[in-house]
Amino acid sequence: MDTEVARITATRLGQKLAAGVPGPEGSAMKLSFARINQELSALKVDLLGDEGLRYADWTMRRPTFVDFFGQDAGFRYLRAKGNSIEGGTSEVLRNVVAERILGLPTEHRVDKDVPWKDLPR
Repeated sequence: MDTEVARITATRLGQKLAAGVPGPEGSAMKLSFARINQELSALKVDLLGDEGLRYADWTMRRPTFVDFFGQDAGFRYLRAKGNSIEGGTSEVLRNVVAERILGLPTEHRVDKDVPWKDLPR
């Protein structure tokens, strides 16, 4: 059910972007995609049992192209963990959703108007 909701929401977001009306919904989509991808890859590893622990390529090289299709379950499981980091961490995106979509107040910050270089370290 979550996957279908994400698919329909992605279609609606695509229509808004095509019309030139981008919004913070992309943050919610990324959050949803990261969670669903991690849950599905974990389920596949669980269903495969010992076979799910196999990992075909241990060469420790950075791939030129990341592709989930045709990869074993171990690769997809480990790669899915990166979805909550890349493109903005899930914690930051939750703040965007809370403030821009739900209209919740921003977190109180005393250093909001202080440049990064002037912050005490």
